[in-house]
Amino acid sequence: MVKKWKFLRGEIEKSKTSKSKRMHTLCKDFNIKQNNAQAWLMNEDYCYETEPFKLEEFRGSFCLGAVDLSATTDLSNAKILLMKPDGKTKYVHTHYWIPESKLQDSNDKEAGAKYAEWAKKGILTIHEGNEIDISKVADWFYSLYKNYNIKTYMTGYDQRFSKAFTDRMGEYNLETEMILQGKVLSNAMKLVEAELKDKIINYNENEMDRWCLGNAAIEMDNLGNIMCVKVKKQASKRIDGAVTLIILYEVYRRYRSEFHKLINK
Repeated sequence: MVKKWKFLRGEIEKSKTSKSKRMHTLCKDFNIKQNNAQAWLMNEDYCYETEPFKLEEFRGSFCLGAVDLSATTDLSNAKILLMKPDGKTKYVHTHYWIPESKLQDSNDKEAGAKYAEWAKKGILTIHEGNEIDISKVADWFYSLYKNYNIKTYMTGYDQRFSKAFTDRMGEYNLETEMILQGKVLSNAMKLVEAELKDKIINYNENEMDRWCLGNAAIEMDNLGNIMCVKVKKQASKRIDGAVTLIILYEVYRRYRSEFHKLINK
């Protein structure tokens, strides 16, 4: 099929502000293969000022949750998504965990990690020893209910290291759903990109989130599905916070109608 210049010009204009759209256009419209991972977001896409928010503002609210779990080498991350009645902004609250051994035995610092500083700011918990107690991540979700009466409607998780997490969530009667990584998250990743560009994701300018988003790269298959990977395959450039945000948005996509009914009661 011959494509009209008007159509191609339109696709090129859209590609100027979207990395995923650019890769798709180059591949599908100009037959230029896009096999290598490229940086996902431009700095201005995620480094923008937002009005700070506190959880107290959402006391008694429902939220959606997501986790990206690890045992030793990576960060573990948990996020919740909150919204205000009839609002468009997605308020994202987050917390990270890492084993103590990573503070000494790691080259993450060279990649921009400031684990000790982030722990002092209260956005990161450092576990003693070489392993994270994954059940503590579930405890964090329960603490939101105990301290703020914020109720998690559904929490998405990847199957890695998940048993201790799901067992503890079950003890708290908190619903969970397995969400596999890969092309399943393609549409969610595209939605995250679009809403970051529209500046309707307020993640309280969390420094660890910002670091992870800046580290994230994008890969695309020949069907236009995209996946979040590390920039240049550099293991020390953690992307766990970006992956968790994408999982969170997949939970939102799946439960959008139910969630909006709850927050607009």
